[in-house]
Amino acid sequence: MDQAEAQRRWTAATEFAQAAETADRQQQYRACVGLAYYACFQAMWVAVGTPPAGRWQHLGLTRHFCAGHWTDPPLASTQLVLVYRRLLALYELRLDADYRAYPIPSAQAQQGLETMRAVLELVRPSRMSEEPL
Repeated sequence: MDQAEAQRRWTAATEFAQAAETADRQQQYRACVGLAYYACFQAMWVAVGTPPAGRWQHLGLTRHFCAGHWTDPPLASTQLVLVYRRLLALYELRLDADYRAYPIPSAQAQQGLETMRAVLELVRPSRMSEEPL
């Protein structure tokens, strides 16, 4: 991925993150978890780069990201086990919010925001340290 695409995706990730925080403050928890998930998705894409098949599938990107090979030196996948579980939970929560139209409790939205913050912090030092969150 070239630098322009990486910057574009990082900007999208930070915009989604800011919107997720705003939605949480407004108690719009469905919107909050969807936006938090997409902030993670774009940040992970920045980290791992160009997809092998032209576009990333959601769970494939998560698996690839949590393998840890995108850092130098690579992160041990054992370091990312908790992040992987949290990302899977956020993915399911997004499905609950966006497709199943289930109510999302505040506590679950908070967990989604914590996952989002953790993912963006993992990616920021390696790719976009100059860009504030």
